[in-house]
Amino acid sequence: MVFPKTGVHINDMKLNFISKEEFQKDLPIVIIEKKLVIINQDSINKVENKIQDSLIKLIHIQEKRFKDSVTFYSKRIQYPNNNLSILYPFFKKLENAKNKKVRIMHYGDSQIEGDRISGRLRQRLQREFGGNGAGLFPVIPATKKISINNTVSKNWVRKTGFGPYIDKTINHKNYGALFSFCKIKFDTLLSDSNSLFNADITINIPNKSYKLCRNYKKLKLYYSAKEKVTFRLLLNDSIFHIDTLSKTNEITLKRLDFSETPKSMKLQFSSNKSPEIYGVSLEGENGVIIDNIPLRGASGTEFSKVNYSSLSQMQKLLSPDLFILEFGGNTIPYIKSKERAVKYGNYFKKQILKLKRINPNALVLIIGPADMAKKQKTKLITYPLLEDVIKALKKAAFETNSCFWDMYLNMGGENSIQKWVKEKPSLAARDYIHFTNAGARKIADYFIEDFMIDYKNYQTHKDD
Repeated sequence: MVFPKTGVHINDMKLNFISKEEFQKDLPIVIIEKKLVIINQDSINKVENKIQDSLIKLIHIQEKRFKDSVTFYSKRIQYPNNNLSILYPFFKKLENAKNKKVRIMHYGDSQIEGDRISGRLRQRLQREFGGNGAGLFPVIPATKKISINNTVSKNWVRKTGFGPYIDKTINHKNYGALFSFCKIKFDTLLSDSNSLFNADITINIPNKSYKLCRNYKKLKLYYSAKEKVTFRLLLNDSIFHIDTLSKTNEITLKRLDFSETPKSMKLQFSSNKSPEIYGVSLEGENGVIIDNIPLRGASGTEFSKVNYSSLSQMQKLLSPDLFILEFGGNTIPYIKSKERAVKYGNYFKKQILKLKRINPNALVLIIGPADMAKKQKTKLITYPLLEDVIKALKKAAFETNSCFWDMYLNMGGENSIQKWVKEKPSLAARDYIHFTNAGARKIADYFIEDFMIDYKNYQTHKDD
């Protein structure tokens, strides 16, 4: 009634408004031919049931999609507050690994024995970012490793600082970063006329290891000594290097450099008192180093049980950039309540804090336990409180600003260990706990894939 019929012009734009007459105009009448339909209560019920069934199916589909999407993201590396940038400082170091060494210390229980999981990760990262060598290992490994090939004289003995293997005659807890050391046992058959402690270590190139692991340019020896030690390095039975290891109560580092990887070398030690050898490391000049440190029977709470100074001295010499802690499996059979799982998580949290206190620039990534089954009457079932242990470890990770990767979920969750055992070839052993070699490779590849996805995400967003 008030709008002009010709409209309103504003610059190049014209505004029109529908007129009263047009607004009140009747709509055209459409004649619809109707068919007679007889409806009874049964037909109404059938229609209602069909609608209800369709709605239920739709709800189930949506629920499955939601669960699948949640599971998908839960399988990936998880971050506190979903802060994917937590690993960015480490990824930045990886980018520069060809100019500077980057060290990952992979601690775990018997699942990582033999360097099966660590070795596969080492090969991928060394291929991607540079690096050589097997990293850190004890004079006498607890189990055979594919990444090293060394033999020792029979008078070496291993002293372990965790589990049921602790030697009660050792009156200290200075076990260093490997939770063990090796020393020479006095043997008149192997000693000279001055009753010296004499022993040797022979290191050969491993034939079954990953290719990049076989080459190295540096040997590092971590030791302490109550008396001076004569140290010789022999190549092809000829003395290549002779030196004296100084008397020291602290864990000390001895370095040796090579222009090319020796095919075989022998380290000889002579002293009035045995030195304590905490580890040997084979490394390239730069690039990625991954130490495989399996602790059979350990729950991951052993860091608080060794002397703080010895752990600190050795880890500071090693200068790790990332800790991977893969634990939980050995504690699950003994967890009888949710409260006990929470206590375990709180205790594990203290281990992370101790490592961060010693290594303030290092990051931590926790890997939870695999699926494990136990007998219940005639059936095999996943341990009832396994998921509570995983929740406790994840909580410990997040509360210390660390990352978490769920191995259990990546296997397939509840009762997945049974499927892994039945695979051809079998991916898990008949104890329904441990991986076979094929299973270890598979779970390692799952982790590596997720790790590299997050690295590529860092490359995309690092400048944001």
